[in-house]
Amino acid sequence: MSLEVVNIHPDIKINKSRLKRFIREKLRELNIKEKEINIVLTDDEYIRKLNRDYRCIDSATDVLSFSMDENVLWGDIYISLDTAFKQAEEQGWDLEKEIKFLAIHGLLHLLGYNDEDEEGYNRMMELTEELLG
Repeated sequence: MSLEVVNIHPDIKINKSRLKRFIREKLRELNIKEKEINIVLTDDEYIRKLNRDYRCIDSATDVLSFSMDENVLWGDIYISLDTAFKQAEEQGWDLEKEIKFLAIHGLLHLLGYNDEDEEGYNRMMELTEELLG
């Protein structure tokens, strides 16, 4: 079992070990044993390429999740720190809280939650806010 946080953003630095502890705590709250999760903190340019290549959407986004196996929690979560920074300012909270928010959102996608329709979106937002505390 492994949970890795990697920051490849050229300018923004965050406390990776604190994010890792936070996600492990949330997995315990959900009674889930992680198999392998990688959280990659990146910039808008990198996440835009992923979004274009895998979703055919040629724009940056805040978070992308890629599940490697439907039956076990195994996948990658990419978070754009550029977009997270902008969204944190809009929400009136700090960057760390926004990153946690996005990490939970990405984690819920790995767990099979979907926000493609209003009901799914509302359920994910409710769970995200609950887990964020």
